[in-house]
Amino acid sequence: MDLKKGVEVPSWVVTAYENQYHQTWNYLGPGFVFIYKDNTVFALEKDKDFTEDKLQIKFRRNYANEFGAKDRVNYYYWFEVLTPTDSEVLADFNLHLTPAGKEKLQKFHLPTRFPSILKKTASGYTAYYFAGDFVDIKNLPSFYQYSLLPFYNKNLRFYSEGSSEHFFWQVYFPVMKKIIREAKHFPVKPVKLEYFEDNGTKLVARTEGQKFKVYQKGRWQDFYIKGVNLGLATPGKWFTEMPEDEGTYLDWFTLISAMNANTVRLYTLAPPAFYRALKTFNETHPDKPLYLLQKIWPEENPPDQNYLNKEYFTSFKKEIENVVNAVHGKADIPERKGRAYGKYDADVSYWTIAYLVGRELEPDEVISTNEKNKGYKFTGEYLLSHGSPTESWLAESCNYVLKYEDNKYNMQHPVAIVSWPTLDPIEHDSEYNAAGRKDLEYNDKVSVNINNFDIASKNKAGFFGAYHIYPNYPDFMNNEEKYKKYYDDQGRFMYGGYLKEFMAVHRKFPALVAEFGLSTGMGNAHTNPDGYNHGGLDEITQGRGIVRMMEAIRREGYIGGSIFEWIDEWAKKTWITEPFMIPYERHVLWHNAIDPEQNYGILAFEPNTPEKGLVITDTGQIKTVKISSNEAYLYLDLEFAQKINLTKAELLIGLDTFDRNLGEFKYDPGLPLTAPSGMEFLLRLKNGKLKILAHPNYNIGEYKFAPTKSSYGIFTEIRPLINKERVTKDGRKIAPIYQDGSTLNYGDFSDSNHAWYVEGNVLHLRLPWNKLNFTDPSSHRVLYDPGKYTLLNRDQLKTTITDGIVVTAVLKEGSNIVDLFPGELEFTLVKYNYDGWEVPKYTVRLKKSYEIIKEYFGKLK
Repeated sequence: MDLKKGVEVPSWVVTAYENQYHQTWNYLGPGFVFIYKDNTVFALEKDKDFTEDKLQIKFRRNYANEFGAKDRVNYYYWFEVLTPTDSEVLADFNLHLTPAGKEKLQKFHLPTRFPSILKKTASGYTAYYFAGDFVDIKNLPSFYQYSLLPFYNKNLRFYSEGSSEHFFWQVYFPVMKKIIREAKHFPVKPVKLEYFEDNGTKLVARTEGQKFKVYQKGRWQDFYIKGVNLGLATPGKWFTEMPEDEGTYLDWFTLISAMNANTVRLYTLAPPAFYRALKTFNETHPDKPLYLLQKIWPEENPPDQNYLNKEYFTSFKKEIENVVNAVHGKADIPERKGRAYGKYDADVSYWTIAYLVGRELEPDEVISTNEKNKGYKFTGEYLLSHGSPTESWLAESCNYVLKYEDNKYNMQHPVAIVSWPTLDPIEHDSEYNAAGRKDLEYNDKVSVNINNFDIASKNKAGFFGAYHIYPNYPDFMNNEEKYKKYYDDQGRFMYGGYLKEFMAVHRKFPALVAEFGLSTGMGNAHTNPDGYNHGGLDEITQGRGIVRMMEAIRREGYIGGSIFEWIDEWAKKTWITEPFMIPYERHVLWHNAIDPEQNYGILAFEPNTPEKGLVITDTGQIKTVKISSNEAYLYLDLEFAQKINLTKAELLIGLDTFDRNLGEFKYDPGLPLTAPSGMEFLLRLKNGKLKILAHPNYNIGEYKFAPTKSSYGIFTEIRPLINKERVTKDGRKIAPIYQDGSTLNYGDFSDSNHAWYVEGNVLHLRLPWNKLNFTDPSSHRVLYDPGKYTLLNRDQLKTTITDGIVVTAVLKEGSNIVDLFPGELEFTLVKYNYDGWEVPKYTVRLKKSYEIIKEYFGKLK
């Protein structure tokens, strides 16, 4: 790589080096950077430490001929330095070291030759380990990228763009071809499948009182669920377009298991590849399997808002059969729209510990079902309900799961209903309206109460409740005074107060927090008094908050928790962003960095760092300006000719996002300078804080979507409503809360929450597209609608196509005002344009929360 600061070497590496050696990073030219786990850093320089700027992979002995590969091939990307113990080395990385380079490696106790391909043969399997990023190359069909991944993969790998195609076809492809060919004939040692037999019925898990148990090592053992929810929509895909390759799932399972989780949860039936991968993973990790919580999803929008509609219920029962058959590897589902299908031949029933039935039911549908089916009760052989018609529908659905599996496979798994606080059986005093009524509110007007269920005679596996419980929604989570009395070792924790109250009324069956989590990113859709907001958190806070919530879940007697979620899903949306993603059908093509729902993942799916862009040099006080972009951000990098104290000076950056004749032409009422084109937004860096301000008529927080031409120098803060006004039972009003959508968080770009930082003389900024009112950056579409609105729906607002972005800047130091881009119209009207896209490019990264959760899960038994 190019060792020059600010080119290819990540900023955090430079920072680690300078903190370690207390000197400035001053490397130039080609080189290699070595990084230890503790962030110890050193570099090798060309000509000084090595003679050629190419790293080679060289096979040992006759392995090149054995694999049909080229003996020596150049390799350009990330690699790992390993010390083999019980593995055979097939090939090595080779550096052309000078004596000085060898001495430097020896100083750090590193060998001068590093294994690149390892082979390990053990009882039941043969594993290969590639000590580098071998498969990440441009212009490679996804079939090859995924289907050729080894079954036994490393716990962490770097993802980058641009591996040599020559290396791929000369080394990786022939090696993998031979591995896969041999794997088809490799005699896998059978894994002993454990189960308990109760009068001919197999059990692998069951509930017992308020406990959950799994049959392990010949006996029933208490089992605490340390789970992760798996949404399966990768960038550019909708929820129903799930990965079809085993390699993707195997990579995820490896990382999830290494995080010390013991369970994964699916929302709906996944493609066959998922279950094959889970079976493969568990058979090769018999001492540390990943168990499955399989949800069975009823379709949304039942006819007439009636869950007991005959056609709807019949369709749901068919889906129950499909899921149960697929779990047992006995399904062949024809192609269908919106649901997984295919030939399911992998039996994962011995690692499945429960079926979860239902979803977050809509209150109005519950009320409608109850009214349309008055008097309906269900009594089954496995489960019964003496409650409402909706509760009886759930009981009958769960009974059908148990009966179908028992009759067809002589096996039972525990079954749970899925619900959420909106439908809890508790009356919340903070959830009323001005008329003193609940029935006009969305939350807390109807309930689904598990205490109205009972287990019947044939149920041997048990029953429990699975709940989606977050700290920031519904509003009563934030407003109930009694929750403020709950404290843990870190202070007040209202989330724990709700968990405690809910568990007190959950008397008959165990309870699982099947969904909880915190979102990173730059946007907040709902504020929580303890700081656990719906988004807008950094990754350290995410990790620590998840641990704190999980500890409260454990303390209050739940049988475990499942984190939402494993990956960032670009297909998601939030109420504060949905009206501004236009056209909605294209929003999966770009990452909305301010949408909380898109940023819940522990594994970040991020666009690649842009390499190209518009670069202008020698513009007076600014030495270089680079404007670039990707699927999530507009980037601005300003390199000043000399160091500027940005805590004392005031920097104003104007952004003209479309139509040169619309927008504000003055930076500030008190500044004499005029911008060459109308600005829709202004970045103001003052007193060490950076804010993005909007033209008053282009501020979505004010429901104004069309800038006008003006010369007043007035820009306003962006403050959309996120917590609506609430009324308590005794008539007390709880004030609304507006999001601070203008302040941009400081920090380098290793955290998804950060928008700007300073490194030397360079100011680095990245601005989420949605903050600039881009409704679809992939097609250059921006918001422009002069209409007046009070409520917004999907795809309601009008948009226009931008012809480019103009950036200008002014620096104010005391009474001295400097136009940073002198030359009048020559420079300032240079427009930044970028290529649109139909297929997003992206990379993956473990968020900082991963290690925090891993450490906690490792201690939690």
